[in-house]
Amino acid sequence: MKTKHLIAGLVTVAAIGGGTAGAIAATDDHKATEQAVISDAAKRLGVSAEDLRTALGEAEDAQIDAAVKAGKLTQAQADALKQRRKEAGTVLGLGPGRHGGPSGGMRMRGGSSLMTEAAKALGISESTLMQQLRDGKTLESIAKANNKSLDDVKAAVKAAATKQLDADLKAGRITQAQHDELADHLDDMLDHLGQLGRFGGPGGPGGHRGGPWGGPDRP
Repeated sequence: MKTKHLIAGLVTVAAIGGGTAGAIAATDDHKATEQAVISDAAKRLGVSAEDLRTALGEAEDAQIDAAVKAGKLTQAQADALKQRRKEAGTVLGLGPGRHGGPSGGMRMRGGSSLMTEAAKALGISESTLMQQLRDGKTLESIAKANNKSLDDVKAAVKAAATKQLDADLKAGRITQAQHDELADHLDDMLDHLGQLGRFGGPGGPGGHRGGPWGGPDRP
């Protein structure tokens, strides 16, 4: 019973830390830390470290496969997660990484971001928009200066994001569950978008950094 509980706990850590959540940018230090944890756990269980590592990897694969079966991941996303873990050479996900899947910051597939769409709606370049936000202007004031309302900008961004989500779903890049989750969070993201510039601009002190479309593209 003790063995089963410990393995279950390790599998949970692995899945949350890097198995089903995203890729791990493993360094030598993180790999060494992971090996120490696995070796210690294996000794407590009376098994070899290699057998435990293999069991954890197989358990993570099983969790990923289950997520595909449940419609939470596409097969392509599952394959990408397994490949990233293989390339990282880790199973526990100890150390910094990025989260993949449907949740992240403000970037959509193909490189288009909510900021890009906001700039298009305003009729200015994204770099101009970013600079004005860094200068302390709010998105609402920038919109007004360009004869737009904040609601106009948010509506345009929502339309573009919804179109991209629908296209990703149709192409099989995301599952229906992921589509619905992102769509449900879209209004919240647009509210955050409307707050840009009020607290130092994006990336500055108090600036906006996160939300459903962030960082690198989804797998």
